[in-house]
Amino acid sequence: MEGKLTHGIKIRILVVLLLLVGFMSVYVAGFLFYWSVGQHDNMVAKAEGQQQKELTVLADRGNIYDRNGKVLAQNTPAWDIIISPREIYRINYVEGDEEKDMANFEEERDFICRNLAEILDIDMQTLVDACNDYEYWEYVAKKQVDRETVAKVEKFMSDNGLYNVMCYARENGIRHYPEGTLAAGVLGFVNANGGAYGIESYYDEYLKGVNGKIVTTKDNQGDDMPYGYEALYPAKDGNSLILTIDQTLQYYLEKNLETTVSQHKLENRSTGIIMNAKTGAIVAMATYPGFNPNDPSFVYFEKDRYTLAQMADDGATEEAIDEARTEIWGRQWQNKAVGELYIPGSVFKIFTCAAALEEEVVSLDSTFTCSGVADVAGTHIKCWSAGGHGTSNLTEAMIRSCNPAFIQIGQLLGQDKFTKYFEAFGFTEKTGIDLPGEAQSLYVPLSDMGIVELSSSAFGQTNKVTPIQMATAVCAAVNGGKLLTPYIVDKVVDSNGNVVEATETVVKRQVISEETSAVMRQILEDVVNFNGGSNAYISGYRIGGKSGTSEKIDDYNSGKHDELRYVATFCATVPADDPEYVMLVVADEPTSGYIYGSAIAAPVVSAVFKEGLEYLNIYPQYTEEDLLTQDVTVPYICGYNSIRAEALLTAAGLKAEIVGSTEDGAMVGGQFPQSGAIMPAGGTVVVYMGDMTIGDYQLREVPNVIGMTVTEANKAITEAGFNIRLTGAYGSNESRAIAQSISAGTMQYRGSVVEVNFLVNDETG
Repeated sequence: MEGKLTHGIKIRILVVLLLLVGFMSVYVAGFLFYWSVGQHDNMVAKAEGQQQKELTVLADRGNIYDRNGKVLAQNTPAWDIIISPREIYRINYVEGDEEKDMANFEEERDFICRNLAEILDIDMQTLVDACNDYEYWEYVAKKQVDRETVAKVEKFMSDNGLYNVMCYARENGIRHYPEGTLAAGVLGFVNANGGAYGIESYYDEYLKGVNGKIVTTKDNQGDDMPYGYEALYPAKDGNSLILTIDQTLQYYLEKNLETTVSQHKLENRSTGIIMNAKTGAIVAMATYPGFNPNDPSFVYFEKDRYTLAQMADDGATEEAIDEARTEIWGRQWQNKAVGELYIPGSVFKIFTCAAALEEEVVSLDSTFTCSGVADVAGTHIKCWSAGGHGTSNLTEAMIRSCNPAFIQIGQLLGQDKFTKYFEAFGFTEKTGIDLPGEAQSLYVPLSDMGIVELSSSAFGQTNKVTPIQMATAVCAAVNGGKLLTPYIVDKVVDSNGNVVEATETVVKRQVISEETSAVMRQILEDVVNFNGGSNAYISGYRIGGKSGTSEKIDDYNSGKHDELRYVATFCATVPADDPEYVMLVVADEPTSGYIYGSAIAAPVVSAVFKEGLEYLNIYPQYTEEDLLTQDVTVPYICGYNSIRAEALLTAAGLKAEIVGSTEDGAMVGGQFPQSGAIMPAGGTVVVYMGDMTIGDYQLREVPNVIGMTVTEANKAITEAGFNIRLTGAYGSNESRAIAQSISAGTMQYRGSVVEVNFLVNDETG
């Protein structure tokens, strides 16, 4: 019937309606599920972001101590000045008049920013721009100000009736290094991201602690809600570190590295390591020039400052100067002892010798011939001694540092065994010291090692290693054959002083036998004692050691330098018969005219040991012959007659030269050297009889003894009327005077002590 819906149409409409209802139901359910379940966390976060305010509670960074508890790094009180754009806006935006509220906000913003900029010595517009972004609760106006500045800010806020939530101070300590440059390469420093370089970086997770926070609930105006809450999550302060470094020994090492950099005009810095041979603990490690971690961006190496100044004078772009400065910083902050490679030179002969003894391819009675040059498969390799050394046994070959002899020893070992011990002594792997930036050595692998590579490697050329690898390997050579893992942190302690972690000695492997190690100890002591004493010799002490002088042939061949440059090295062990400490000194690119490790690096070792051995409870044991030349203190003899005065001087081990009459009860009126002075035993004190003043003392001219032998210098000084005090390698027949404490031509009182320093300028020892 027309106008009526058929049954089929009704069914279709019903189906459509049901589908539509079903679709809408699913859509609504999905919509609700999406926002209530799927977006629950996001919505909660947004609500909390609008309703909650979080304030950070900063954790204190842990301290760093030397092994005796002396502070090397600590946080000192400082504060960050915080502006709250949100609070400034909220407090001034209350009247409901948009234009008037904004005007109030801008007026208060400018007033606060203008005064803060003056107090903090910062740009006002920067503060204004920050405050315009008034969705933010906090903006750090200035970091790490002192208490006096905080007081000025607080007074300004109080005097002007301003709410302290608008601007306030939050404690944020400054990282301070009380000893300045001392151990800077080991410590590193802290920047905005935490520890940068050194211990500060390697142990950052231990040191930095965990920040806490205070959470408060606010309404849309920023006021506390009546049902709100405040939750405190306290900060956990960082752990502290107790190092194996000894501040006193570190000072001795750095002081003497500075001397060698200055005296020998080093182009590429010096480095030194003192390591406990039995445990692997590093008691001193230094690079000089270094930097001051309190001001790490200052360029400390004079040579580098000159480079930057020269670039500016030559019209270099700011970009180029900045790039050069960045490169200099990277080098300045790098710990040379672990992060730079060098060719070790003849110090490496220690390991070639130890391997050959262990494999029994040589003995102490083996002999080697040197003509001054070795022909290896058509390649001529020179000895440092142009005339050659003739025939040497094993100990003599080491003493003479004979390259051809060690080429022969290396060839007796062969490529397989040489490579085996090169790896066993740790030269193919990092030492694992707990410092960042340890470099990987560069060496000739067995697959590429021909007879020429073997020969040059055997006496310390070709391969490049780190100073820490060398020091660690020398420890193994003399401590009974054990390769140790070096370490620099002894303990990690929490803020209550409880030990969190403690480092124990780790023996990686047995490299050589105790028997071979004992032979090596004796050979190295013979090196230092040869011919009356090398530059490392110290009377009364048993010291072993070996020098090295390597050519930077790769830099020369690559065109980096237009002339061949050198690295001078010395490694010493003490006491030689049962070593407790190994000391390595590397002087990179000396330009003073001296190149040998024995002449440049060995005196540093000697100077540090002279100051530091008794501090380490290692005491001299003098022979009767030694005692005859030891320093003594001049006694006070004024007011005594000549007989009593001579008796006092004789008892002190000194002689007397009487000037003036001893008759009629004359008494001593003056003496030179004066009482309390230090002079060698057997020296002569000039004794003036009667009423004398210093104006009556006899003057003499100091002679020039530079370049003389010990005998010649002694004769010249004593004949001029002075006492001579010998320092350096004065026991060797090859020694020559290189310095005197009183300049030649100077007029001095007769009897004065002139100190003369002697040096053996060759590669022996």
